[in-house]
Amino acid sequence: MILKEKDAFAGTDERGFYGHKQEQDVAFHLRRAFGHSEQIRIIHDLVIEHCGERAQIDHLVIHPYGFIIIESKSIVGEVQVNAEGEWSRSYKGNWSGIASPIRQAELQQDVLKALLRHHVEKLLGKLLGIQTQIGGREWRTLCAVSSTAILHREKMPKSEADKVVKTEFVAKKAQELIGSLRGGLLKGRPWFSMQELENIGTFLLAHTAALQAELEKPAQATPPDEPAPSATPVTEPAPQSYAATPEPAPAEPPEDTAAPTENLLTCKQCGGTDNLNGMYGQYGYYVKCGSCSTNTSMKQPCPACGWKSVKVSKDGPSYTAACRKCDHQYLVYRQAAGKA
Repeated sequence: MILKEKDAFAGTDERGFYGHKQEQDVAFHLRRAFGHSEQIRIIHDLVIEHCGERAQIDHLVIHPYGFIIIESKSIVGEVQVNAEGEWSRSYKGNWSGIASPIRQAELQQDVLKALLRHHVEKLLGKLLGIQTQIGGREWRTLCAVSSTAILHREKMPKSEADKVVKTEFVAKKAQELIGSLRGGLLKGRPWFSMQELENIGTFLLAHTAALQAELEKPAQATPPDEPAPSATPVTEPAPQSYAATPEPAPAEPPEDTAAPTENLLTCKQCGGTDNLNGMYGQYGYYVKCGSCSTNTSMKQPCPACGWKSVKVSKDGPSYTAACRKCDHQYLVYRQAAGKA
């Protein structure tokens, strides 16, 4: 059962976009495996806070025997983990260290465990008059990396290799960790009742909704019937609320009424615009400057969203780009009459 779907991507940077896509891919496989299960609950983009510590969990699997925290990692290239659990990755042949996503998931686990312990009396029942506890359940962490990554598992410590999985195997790995829902009861594994699963899921959804609502509250404005103070005003914090509020409707973007210009490209070397000539080469369309002989790519960032990944096509003297993210099309360059 999916209790909370993946949030929509709201950023503008390319790295964030691919990170979000990786999380979407993981969410897809978890939905296929557990979307119709009553005993397994999935929450994506869970935001939690306890004692001043805040964490965002990419994917949380709640099952009768405990929890699985899954950290998604978009990686293109190779991945190595040394004996100390330190991660490194290659990008275009260059190696660099990165923060351990496994350690990140473990820190998220600590915050989640402390939060649930603090509210355990309203989440879990009692056994023979004794309050059952969260900590005695199974706590597991996984890192789901991009399917295109190359994992050097033979060099990883077994404790790390067992927690790293490619996207297409994440649901299978989660199922292995959960094990048999019937057999586990026979083996005496501590388990959550259906009511306790419901309590935990409802509590976490309300908790993350309250935090997100608090973040989305607009700053309080000065009432119109009061004169504005001469000094810079200090905005009082909005009162705390634990109920989610509907998001305000996004404002309509202003209509672009400006006429297209032919001088959308400038030479990256001399800044010239009047002596450029459209060309095609190994890396696509570009302009060659007749003044300094410098080549400048026509793949300019999308003016609508700033995305750098665009596709340029030619139609007669006009060169048009199409953004691969928002599908916005715009004129990049128009060849002046009389030039080849």
